[in-house]
Amino acid sequence: MYQIYDKVNFKYLSKISFFSILLNYKKKIVFIAKSTIMAKKNIDLKIKTLLRVNFYILILSFIYSCNSEVNINSVNQNQLNKETSLYLKQHAQNPINWQRWTNSIFDVSKELDKLIVISIGYSSCHWCHVMEDETFANDSIASIMNENFINIKVDREENPDVDQAYMTASQLMTGMGGWPLNVIALPDGSPIYAGTYHTTSQWDDILKRIIRLKKDNYDGLKELAKNVKNGVTDVNTIYKREEIEDFSTEFLDNNIETWKDKWDIKFGGDLAQQKFVSPSKYIFQLNYARVYKDEEVFNHVKKTLDIISNSGLNDFIEGGFYRYTVDSEWKIPHFEKMLYDQAQMISMYSQAYKLYKDEFYRNIVIETIDFLNSKMSSKDGLYYAAMDADTDGEEGKYYSFNREELDLISKNTDFETFTSYYNIEINNPWEDDRYLLLPISKNYETDWLKVNNLSKSDLSFQKGIWESNIINIKENRTKPRIDDKIIVSWNSLAITGLVDAFEALNNQDYLNKAISMFEELKDKSFKKGKLIHTYKENQFQDGVLEDYAYMAKASMRLFQATGDEAYFNFSKEITDDAVNFFKDDESDLLRYSNNNELFTKLITVDDGVIPSPNSIIAEQLFNIGHVIFDDEYLNLSNRMVSSVQAVIDNNINSYSVWANNILNRVESFYEIAVIGPESKIITDEITNYFTPNTIVVQSKTESDLPLFIDRFFEDETYIYVCQNKTCQRPETNINLALEQVPYIN
Repeated sequence: MYQIYDKVNFKYLSKISFFSILLNYKKKIVFIAKSTIMAKKNIDLKIKTLLRVNFYILILSFIYSCNSEVNINSVNQNQLNKETSLYLKQHAQNPINWQRWTNSIFDVSKELDKLIVISIGYSSCHWCHVMEDETFANDSIASIMNENFINIKVDREENPDVDQAYMTASQLMTGMGGWPLNVIALPDGSPIYAGTYHTTSQWDDILKRIIRLKKDNYDGLKELAKNVKNGVTDVNTIYKREEIEDFSTEFLDNNIETWKDKWDIKFGGDLAQQKFVSPSKYIFQLNYARVYKDEEVFNHVKKTLDIISNSGLNDFIEGGFYRYTVDSEWKIPHFEKMLYDQAQMISMYSQAYKLYKDEFYRNIVIETIDFLNSKMSSKDGLYYAAMDADTDGEEGKYYSFNREELDLISKNTDFETFTSYYNIEINNPWEDDRYLLLPISKNYETDWLKVNNLSKSDLSFQKGIWESNIINIKENRTKPRIDDKIIVSWNSLAITGLVDAFEALNNQDYLNKAISMFEELKDKSFKKGKLIHTYKENQFQDGVLEDYAYMAKASMRLFQATGDEAYFNFSKEITDDAVNFFKDDESDLLRYSNNNELFTKLITVDDGVIPSPNSIIAEQLFNIGHVIFDDEYLNLSNRMVSSVQAVIDNNINSYSVWANNILNRVESFYEIAVIGPESKIITDEITNYFTPNTIVVQSKTESDLPLFIDRFFEDETYIYVCQNKTCQRPETNINLALEQVPYIN
């Protein structure tokens, strides 16, 4: 068992073959591996299409899965008791001499010529807990690790750049990834082994074989590290293009058709053994379907959102969504709850509500926001990072019920009706005689009521009893742990979600919450003029590209919702900073991190469970260019999108924000500017509609922003619909104005 890595689609990593041969065991083990990186077609970047690696390495025939300074003395003790990270503190009592990640540790490892164990995880990771309890608390394992290695524990949420670098190596070397991610590296940090969850005996064997190989064939390990490093660098390289690619409708149409072959027609979403939502996928599909009036795409998205809303992902009692389901039918969740999932689900269902006006979607938005406010809110009004999957050492214990508890929940009601409504099979418990409750889908509720001879009022009455009893049982249980670090990028996603919810539901409280969160984040998230990534109790980590990208978007969305130009100016400022701070000399994209001590640079382009920060920066450059009529911003955005177009071809489901960037280019894009004393009221009404391929902005006063210049009149509010710096006749009537935009529902 292992926890699958969210981002399994790397830029060029479409095929990996991995073969191990153990030879001449008396003296050494020879491992011959061949890794093939297939570049996407039509890329004139001349990327190496074939990486062949022949090197000596020990490896097992099995691979299993799921800023303080350091000196020579400090590595001889476990240092994690000094940390604020919940994940690192969970390992503070291990007999292993764990260190936190810091670039200075490589000075020590090189001086001592010791290999490094880099173990990466996060606080709500179930298999991280299991390996910690089974293996890292073992005195024998600790003795081996302390004597022969420098041992580093990494909270992937604090150091996402470290995680991404070594996860890429794991994907390249093994074809898989997950958490905990356990890497063995040379003293300079270059990886020579990567795996995920290991039992104690497996980890013991791996460590001893690596130690033996270092003694017998250190040069072979160095050759391996060199080849792995070159492979990872190749994955993270996209060269500048001499010319900007043409963007075409055919490109999107062909890729949508290819994507349809990957759809799970029966259960919604994409075909997969485990189901992640990745909300940006469905937001793009809604945009595409609306622009092209594609009923097949509309129907697939609607079916998927309906299934997800009634699935095992949705906590129907306390609200919020679990991270993914371990099955293809969206039934059995992995029970951790992440802030980034809640934030994007709010956005997705808000957009869907604008389009479909389905009250169930509206309720999901409300319940998810209520969950964040009641369970994951800090004293400063920001949101914590995550809620654990485990309680009392058991995954899902807080959310599941034994047979006796089912009797208590259904007390004074019909037991068979209760089990039928919650899809409970008494002879088929979920795990260890425990049951999960999965309410009947709203799409089948009418038929279910007929079969059970119940009215809606009857069901409502009984549900009230059942849910009250569930809450009473859970009140006496150990609550899941909250990882209370503040992550700038994830809170920025939440701000965007709240603005989306405000527009869809016309709830001013959501906008007020977004504003207060933004001000708090802006106040606490800068050190020496640069964004940080996460902070807690005066400890912080340097910012990465996603912090700039997501905060820039959050600020732009606040500008759109309020008309306050300070938000626009801030969005433009940190977008400019991102371009300057993370510029990559070899490409038109931006580096994920400026950590030069990593064994590779990082350029992330895949839109996985969270969007690529590069795709969001490209989006923001595009928006800024349309507000200030600046071709420099538009050209840079075009170069960024052009540079990945060949990469995403035939795999657009993993690059949905990029796809939306292309959609904005191949079909007409509209600026809708509302200017005058009633601009807020009119804008709120316009943004209650679903509006793909548009940017809606407003101003109550005269403004120097080019889109607003010479368009303000004190006694009247006008709506301007513009394209390519040219506006149509201004309107005072909303319906007449929106008739000029064919995409608006």
